[in-house]
Amino acid sequence: MGIEIAALTSLFGLTGAFALVGTVLAAWMAWRIVEKAGLPGWTGLGAILLTLTGVGTIVPLILLWVFAFMRWPRDEAGPVGSAGSFGYAPPRGGAPTTGPVALSGPPMALPDARGWRLSGALGNGGTVSLTIGGTSGTYALTGAPAGAPSDLSVPDPSVGRPHARLMLSGQRLGLEDLGSPGGTFLDGARLLPEHGPRDISAVRSIRLGSVELALSRA
Repeated sequence: MGIEIAALTSLFGLTGAFALVGTVLAAWMAWRIVEKAGLPGWTGLGAILLTLTGVGTIVPLILLWVFAFMRWPRDEAGPVGSAGSFGYAPPRGGAPTTGPVALSGPPMALPDARGWRLSGALGNGGTVSLTIGGTSGTYALTGAPAGAPSDLSVPDPSVGRPHARLMLSGQRLGLEDLGSPGGTFLDGARLLPEHGPRDISAVRSIRLGSVELALSRA
């Protein structure tokens, strides 16, 4: 190595001090390259020793100078998906990164405050629309005119007086047939008095005698 350095300095008419400075700079630039590559310390020491054996030509010095100051992808720790970066910077020591933070649960759903509605067409061409509100109570479906606040009138000859009983409890609605001659049907299925009260919250159609009523939320 000393012979190559001496030949290089004599070729350009330089002193031994310049050769020493060039050797130190070459070792420092080699260390910069190894550090940017993320290699361990003993690998960097080996790279420096290998570099010092090739400083007898000017080309390795130029290459070391270029690579020591060029921009490396590891120098750009941009956000994920940004241009010119890999989106991830390896941690340099310290505690490993933790996983994603768990999201909190959804807020409690508010109770459905809507009421119920029965609507349909009568045999005489008229219409009927009944609204059932509140969270509790018992109502009577009858073909007679309403005589009490809890009476729901369906003025049709085929509807009994009374015909059926509606029961409201929270978000659930129940229906009980009272043995009327016209009969009560839930989505086409006959409801008999011996069946007792049935939950009709999911029912869409109620027939009282010949009157078809659609059940929906008000």
